[in-house]
Amino acid sequence: MMFHPWLLAGALALPAVGMAAQAQAESPSFALSSEQARTLGVRFETIQPAAQITVTAHARAVLRADAQTVVAAPYSGAIPSVHVAVGQTVRAGQALATFTGAQLFEARRALQEADSQSRLARQALARDQALYDDGIIAASRWQATQARAAEAAAAAQARHAELAASGLKLAGHEAQLLVPRSAVVTEVLVAPGARVEASAPLVRLADPQALELDLLLGREMPLPAVGDRVQVQARGAAGQVAGIAPVGDGSAGMRVRVSLRQNGTLRVGESVQATLTLSDAAPSADGPRTRIPAAALAHWQGRTGVFLASGKGVRFAPLAVEASDEAMAVVRGTLPPQARIAVSGIAALKGLLAGEP
Repeated sequence: MMFHPWLLAGALALPAVGMAAQAQAESPSFALSSEQARTLGVRFETIQPAAQITVTAHARAVLRADAQTVVAAPYSGAIPSVHVAVGQTVRAGQALATFTGAQLFEARRALQEADSQSRLARQALARDQALYDDGIIAASRWQATQARAAEAAAAAQARHAELAASGLKLAGHEAQLLVPRSAVVTEVLVAPGARVEASAPLVRLADPQALELDLLLGREMPLPAVGDRVQVQARGAAGQVAGIAPVGDGSAGMRVRVSLRQNGTLRVGESVQATLTLSDAAPSADGPRTRIPAAALAHWQGRTGVFLASGKGVRFAPLAVEASDEAMAVVRGTLPPQARIAVSGIAALKGLLAGEP
């Protein structure tokens, strides 16, 4: 993945003067006059640190995990008819298909039996309560009747819950399989008249508005943090980084999930260009994040850094490289305000630092 043009905005909090002075004292330096700089082809640019760095990356609009629903057969049986088609918008409680089967009849029988037992238990409870109040029966019998009534009511409630969880609504000798949530039918997996096993998928539903962005960042890209803002200006969409995870193929890439608060005109499956605003609210121990030209990076004695104009001379300032491509680099480190770094003539400056004539 290649870098796209970056924009800078805001200002980073600069480190204390004492820390900057300590870094200058520890960094190797040498004298360099303006005439020497022109002769050696050394050119300096002023670097402006920023609280936010904006980068662009390719993204794909995908459905959230909770946007999709599979309606499955609750029992083994048959599907006499299907009432929906692909692309149809359905609402919660609408009939998807007609279902019938031996297990459905058994579930109906068990429900009716549980309701009957619960009704008889309530009648016995009312009768024994009157007898207990009149002092005709002992307290132990009254307590046993109460326990049987509670058990029967719980059994009936469990049977009703089982039927409700199956998504079925009883209608004569058949049952209607109901839509669990308002959505769009994306796939019909069963034909009318087919026999199915329990848990076999019948219809797939999806909410086309429940979108998120899926980004894949290569190792040359700086990583965002959870909560960083993301925009797709061409589609009027906006959101924030919700999660970051390594790619499972063994590469150094990272997968970024973006939660959208505004979909705009995004459509599922669409590839777009997203803009990430990388905040530096919690800088690392290496220092604040700064964007510099990649040509300014120099390697000296196992360290990477830049040549920084300091008074009448130049010093080597070590930096931590967070990401880099052929054009630009994102680094972390302590740089003074209005820092001027060398962007050309790097080889000549390395020679002077090594004491070469």
